[in-house]
Amino acid sequence: MNERAKTEANSEFWNEGKFNNFVKPFLPEDCSEMVFVDVGCNKGVFLKEAEDMGFNRVVGVDSNKLAVERGRSWAEQHARKYKIYLKEMEDVLSDLPVADYTVLANTHYYFTINDWLDYIDRLQYKTRHVIIITAQKRKPNKCWARADVEGIREYFKDWEEAGYTEGPSLEGDPHPRKLWGLCFKSPHLDRMSIASLDLGNHVQEAFYKDLDAGKDYKDTRYYKIIHPYRVRDHGWSEERFNIWIEGRIKVYKDVKENGITKPIIIDKENNILDGNHKTGMYLDWGYKTILVRRI
Repeated sequence: MNERAKTEANSEFWNEGKFNNFVKPFLPEDCSEMVFVDVGCNKGVFLKEAEDMGFNRVVGVDSNKLAVERGRSWAEQHARKYKIYLKEMEDVLSDLPVADYTVLANTHYYFTINDWLDYIDRLQYKTRHVIIITAQKRKPNKCWARADVEGIREYFKDWEEAGYTEGPSLEGDPHPRKLWGLCFKSPHLDRMSIASLDLGNHVQEAFYKDLDAGKDYKDTRYYKIIHPYRVRDHGWSEERFNIWIEGRIKVYKDVKENGITKPIIIDKENNILDGNHKTGMYLDWGYKTILVRRI
């Protein structure tokens, strides 16, 4: 730690204090099926706090190799489930799970304005809420994302502002630093009850439970129904069918490990237009809700 960091470590607004003052006020009490992402997570203090709150999936991103290595080492030693990716903030969005809450704590103003605007455009389809923690910058640079509150509100003018918090008095703080927290809700994503969605059919019912139980896919009910349908009734070759179903299994393993990277697409009548199999996976795993995009 440098000298400033050593001083900030005792600040009311550092590490857990920053989470408690500027992130936690925006989070729900029940987050048991929700996804939390921290962009610019450093060693993962926010990840630990989010996991302790009960978030189902917790993921962090940072480009500092030493910080990520230390964070991963601590997580492993303490049997933590959260993941930390070593990647640039601008490049990782497509690889991240769709989230309920994405936090950028004193990081967004390190984006160039072009990268930042592109990031926001994509972010509205990747997270239900985004939480921005910002600080007053002494020498703003017009080529970089603005740090001031009004500038941030302008960037998120198409989102719903869901909360705002300002740091209390700095008197007595060993390293005073004025901070603000803002929470915005995406106009495109919601978390909905799976029971309210129309999966189309129930042919795949229990397929993923069978796979989780270690059953060979050829012994599953789903295989026994879908194999003759594809091969006998629609003329698929065995090779084509095996490639297709192994692709399904590959997706199942990826979703189980990393979550869904795109929301389930539904129409106005709650019919699933894309993501039927992934919804089936979540249903088999006991989830009651899933993240959706309505068109």
